Amino acid sequence: MRNKVFAYCRKERLISPGDTVVCAVSGGIDSMVLLDLLCALRPTLGITVRAAHFNHCLRGQESDRDEAFVRAVCQARGVALAAGSGDVAARAAETGESIEEAARKLRYAFFDTLGETVATAHNADDNLETVLLNLVRGTSLAGLCGIAPRRGRIIRPLLCLTRAEIEQYAQENGLAHVEDSTNAQDACVRNRLRHHVVPLLKAENPTLSETALRACALVREDDRYLQAAAQALLDAAALPCGCSCRALREAPAALRTRALRLLLQRIRAPKLSASHILAAERLVFSSDPSAACSLPGGWTMRREYDALLLEQTAPNPTFPPVRLNPDGVTQVPELGLRITCRRTKKIAVIPKTGSTFAFKCDTIDEDGVLLLRPRQTGDALRLPGGTRTLKRLFIDRKIPAARRGLVPVLADGAGVLAVYPIGANLDRLAEANERAIIITIEKEDM
Repeated sequence: MRNKVFAYCRKERLISPGDTVVCAVSGGIDSMVLLDLLCALRPTLGITVRAAHFNHCLRGQESDRDEAFVRAVCQARGVALAAGSGDVAARAAETGESIEEAARKLRYAFFDTLGETVATAHNADDNLETVLLNLVRGTSLAGLCGIAPRRGRIIRPLLCLTRAEIEQYAQENGLAHVEDSTNAQDACVRNRLRHHVVPLLKAENPTLSETALRACALVREDDRYLQAAAQALLDAAALPCGCSCRALREAPAALRTRALRLLLQRIRAPKLSASHILAAERLVFSSDPSAACSLPGGWTMRREYDALLLEQTAPNPTFPPVRLNPDGVTQVPELGLRITCRRTKKIAVIPKTGSTFAFKCDTIDEDGVLLLRPRQTGDALRLPGGTRTLKRLFIDRKIPAARRGLVPVLADGAGVLAVYPIGANLDRLAEANERAIIITIEKEDM
């Protein structure tokens, strides 16, 4: 058995000479065998062995018994032990996670604090149960990969052994262990699969755990290749502010969905699911150039024509209306603009730029109010091509919906005078030799 584990560690490159390996020890039979094997293989592997125990505080005195047992074993073996604990029930109540998921999150968070390679006692039967569990819940190809021999600093040296082999080793070497009473209960899906489904499947194929382990290794190779191709697609589709919907649409579906998952993983949003990937894909194919969908964790994915963007959810940005000085300068720091207004009795040269406008004084009430404000419902502007609402004009000019609230509109009580930098309302412009108010809008470095 020791030779089998040694060969597996070498084949999967789990351990290198000089490593410090922390054995995750619950006190159960699997972890006690793992601790014994690592200690026995220390000279051969050239490693230092330590241990870690996490008390989930779920079974009262039984949990404390397990911790005391592990402490005693490690002391007898001369193995340094790091112990931690956490309130799993409180986390599950706070996050909505299942007890099993909350326990796993706290346990691995503790392992991360150790700063060393951590070996867990997952075996081939655990791998089979994980694949079946994923199938029952619904899964992609990734769920059929099973338990990986290595995930970051976490390694699984016993994946090459079945539970029967582990029990045989414990018996032959006289290894004591403690039993988790919940393992005999059918309260969780994994236990029900272990007690009722797996025996039926093994009646058809007694070596099913080993068969599944080999199949998972093959699937992981395929999954690794597809992940690399999906990352290459995402890189090729990259735009300065997002990624190209056209590039994603033209890609095979198998790569597109993976690329979208990789994109969504960047925001580390909690509880991402297949429904969010599907929503993102619908967004890619949407005919609405300003479509959007909500994501967990306060994020939004939206379209800006061909660009697909991820951003934290917030109301569409806008700015408060600013009253302009009709005979002077007005600063608008929210937009980084400087507005200059001056009156003239007779205009000689008509401005022809998108930032300087000359309006008829007689169309503007002397006591009226000049405003720089965002677009309002019903606003319209007459340009050389005819009169259009600002909503339609912004769509035609491909101004993203999320940015339309920042487009400055010059207006008075009678309506829109101009939209910066698009143009002025032809009905309000002054002609040569008319009294006019000249308004210049300048960008400032803010």
